[in-house]
Amino acid sequence: MSWARPRALRPGDLLGICAPAGAVDLGRLRRGMERLEQMGFRVKVGDAVAKRHIYTAGTVEERLADLQGLFADDEVAGVICARGGAGAGWLLPRLDLDLLRGHFKPFIGYSDVTCLHLVFNALELVTFHGPMVAWEFALGAFDERSWNAALQGGAAPYASEPGDLVCLRDGEAEGRLLGGCLSILAAAAGTRWPLRPDKEGTILFIEDVDEKPHKVDRMLLQLRSSGAFDGIRGLVFGDMKGCNPPASADFTLEDVIRESLSELDIPIALGLSSGHVNGPNVTLPLGVRARLLCHGEETRFEIVEASVE
Repeated sequence: MSWARPRALRPGDLLGICAPAGAVDLGRLRRGMERLEQMGFRVKVGDAVAKRHIYTAGTVEERLADLQGLFADDEVAGVICARGGAGAGWLLPRLDLDLLRGHFKPFIGYSDVTCLHLVFNALELVTFHGPMVAWEFALGAFDERSWNAALQGGAAPYASEPGDLVCLRDGEAEGRLLGGCLSILAAAAGTRWPLRPDKEGTILFIEDVDEKPHKVDRMLLQLRSSGAFDGIRGLVFGDMKGCNPPASADFTLEDVIRESLSELDIPIALGLSSGHVNGPNVTLPLGVRARLLCHGEETRFEIVEASVE
C-alpha cells in the first residue's frame, strides 16, 4: 500500500525555511536563498531562523512555532530546513500531528532532521532526505537531477550510476526506503519515535559523519538489538564521511560493517551520497519503494516509484 505523497513543487512556489535544530550562519542562509530563487522559487524564512539560544536556532517554543506555522500556511508549498545540528528532538513531544497530517507538503532535510523524518514516516507520509539551504544550496553542492526527480517530478526516479556504490554483501532486494542519520536513528531506539521498518519489507538507508568505526559498530548493534532491523531486506550506507579508521589501522570501515551485520543475510552496499557526503548531495524520498542490487561491481540502487503527485 502506497504512502501519502505530497504535491510536486513547481517554479513560482513558495518554500518555507525553518531551522528546527542548530543555529544558522546567516551569510550562508542568504546564499542558499538566492540559489533557490534562481531555481524559480519564492522563499519565506521562519522567525526563529536568525535567532540563537545556546546552540540552537531559538528556543524550543520558537522553533516549534516556525515549523508548524509554515505547515499551517497553505501558501507555503514545501518546507526545507536551513541546516541540521542538534536540538530537533526537543520538538517531537510537542508536535501537533493532526496539523502536520492535515497540511501535508514536501519536507526536506537531513542530519538531526532525521528526528522529524521518523515522525512523518510513522504517519506514512513521504519525506525527503536531501540538501539544506545554508549548506548545499549555499555551496552549490546538491545533485539537481535527483532533486528534480524527487520533488518536481521532472525526471525519471533516481538511480545510482555504475561505480557509485561498493558491494559489501551480494543479493537483491526491494522494499520501502527508510532511514537517515545513524546516530539519530540509534538515539531514537527505545523512544516513542523509533525507526519502524515496513512490515512488507524495507530498504534501509544509513549515513553519518565523523563517527569512529567502533561507534558505528555500537550504534548498529543498538539498532539491531532494539528490533529496528526486523523486516529489513537490504541496507545501503551513505558516504560515511570521516568514519574510516586511521591509515595505520589494520582494518577498514567495510570490515567493521560486515562484522557488525554478519547475522543479517541481506544485500549491503556503501556509497549512496545523500546527507553528509563527499560530493553533490542526492535527494532521497523516504517512504517510497526502492530496489538494491548487489553483484560485485554491478551494484545499483534505484527508486522504483514516483514520490510526488
